[in-house]
Amino acid sequence: MAMSGLQVYKLLPKTNCKDCGFPTCLAFAMKLATKQVELDSCPHISAEAKEALSAASAPPIRLVKLGSGDREFQVGNETVMFRHEKTFFNKPGLALRVKDTEETGAITAKVEMVNAYCVERVGIDMTFSAVAIENASGDAGTFAGVVEAVRAKTDLPFVLIADGAEALKAALDAEGGHKPLLYAATADNWQAMAEVAKAGSASLAIRSQDGLDELADLTKKLADAGVADLVLDPGSRELGASLAQLTQLRRLALKKNFRPLGYPIIAFPGEVADSQEGEIVAATQYISKYAGVIVMDHFDPAVAYPLLTLRLNIYTDPQKPISVDPGIYEFN
Repeated sequence: MAMSGLQVYKLLPKTNCKDCGFPTCLAFAMKLATKQVELDSCPHISAEAKEALSAASAPPIRLVKLGSGDREFQVGNETVMFRHEKTFFNKPGLALRVKDTEETGAITAKVEMVNAYCVERVGIDMTFSAVAIENASGDAGTFAGVVEAVRAKTDLPFVLIADGAEALKAALDAEGGHKPLLYAATADNWQAMAEVAKAGSASLAIRSQDGLDELADLTKKLADAGVADLVLDPGSRELGASLAQLTQLRRLALKKNFRPLGYPIIAFPGEVADSQEGEIVAATQYISKYAGVIVMDHFDPAVAYPLLTLRLNIYTDPQKPISVDPGIYEFN
């Protein structure tokens, strides 16, 4: 059950040491009660207090980190339904999907283009965040070979998509240890997928085939099996129904503090639409509400720029408008 700021404060050291970054323990307690800071920010909290506060202070939507090094990005950890309430924190990662049935040269050309794509807006570099690789061939060896070839061209995080655990295991061996997202565990294969995710220290996506109740049941089973970093796919591939499901997931996590559904969401706009234009429309919806990883089937710089700009605008603090410091700047 959620605790008030005063209840949290009673369990803190009350030294006002400022080591947490706040001027007083009470200020830190208020932020902790609204899940805007991590409990570990206080280095002096006792073990007993930490145990009492750990469940109450956990973010309503789990923070999941994908990738490693400079290319790492994180999703989740959101605290509000609407950006005017406060702000959204972690921008959704855009990924381009390639399939292992495509010609190797075509795959590497797409990956090189996505890897090199970077545009600057108001001093912020905007890029794609990941590459998704699908085992469309159904062959584990082919899948692993494509994963290895793509890894040679980019250090972007991967979303590895396969129906079978053996294919994902082979792909992990070729991936290079950059903390990919595995897609997807279902009611039929979750045990095998859990073993692969744990062995590879990877995040695991869950796809529901029977609504949010099944999704919640699977998250409980996977958490009990030792897989903590989960990403949710509620399963709908229709624009209106998908919006309803993603909104329900966000509301249940934030308003009801329903832990089994408090995880980031993955979305596939190309599977919702029957045209490239429709994919763009679906992607704008998912950026706005409420996907954490968005897997695109097409890449075009003329499309990528407005999508990334939309994302930048939505994930900017509404109380601090985007601005550029006045001064003289060098171009070219």
